[in-house]
Amino acid sequence: MDKPAAFEIAVREGWLSQTPASFQRAVLDRCLLERFETGTPIYSIGDEPGGMYGIVSGSLAISVAPREMGPYTAHFATPGFWVGEAAAFTRQPRRVGVTATRDSVLLHLPLRAIHEIVRQDPSAWRLFGLSTIEHLDSAIGAADDLMIRDHVKRFVAVLLRIGDCRLENPRRRGPIEIDINHEDLANMSNVARTTAGTILRKLESEGHLALSYRRITILAPDGLRRMLRDRDVLPSSRNQGAAA
Repeated sequence: MDKPAAFEIAVREGWLSQTPASFQRAVLDRCLLERFETGTPIYSIGDEPGGMYGIVSGSLAISVAPREMGPYTAHFATPGFWVGEAAAFTRQPRRVGVTATRDSVLLHLPLRAIHEIVRQDPSAWRLFGLSTIEHLDSAIGAADDLMIRDHVKRFVAVLLRIGDCRLENPRRRGPIEIDINHEDLANMSNVARTTAGTILRKLESEGHLALSYRRITILAPDGLRRMLRDRDVLPSSRNQGAAA
């Protein structure tokens, strides 16, 4: 992928698409195009402050460790997603870790470039803050999903969130793929690993998903969202309550 193609994705999807054209140019003119192989950390929890990264190809796992447990995977990033602005605001160590789950191409806006943009236009801080608000909305939605009592619906809600199709389908074309194993997905949705496997196999048999090694492809996001709107308990959850 070359810079023009990367820039087109960045201004079409996610945080940067919500900002004025003049700000987009200021950001993209200062971005570096970087490639990361599968399993490569972009940065880790506790690393020194750095710049922002916007994903234009591939997928990223976001890990957290805010309390006694962790680090563990809490979210996934797909093209259009930017991360890393908190360090620019606070000049404190990184609060999350970011790792490429497949070969990925990222736009890197260095910390010095952020400061340069803000020196030229102090109001630009508000536009950088829109990225933080986007992350806050995701965190609020995740907390809301984790309060769903029915564990099958809770699992489905988490699956949709990390597939970037919780409320609607992504604008980008192509399959909705998530690079994750059953154990991480079980932790994220607060169910037992065996329960996660049972739910995944049922959803696959119903045509909602396709399963492969460390990867889930969501085939029918509309159908999964309808499950969450259904007031009745899902059939598979009647016999699995004790396993959750």
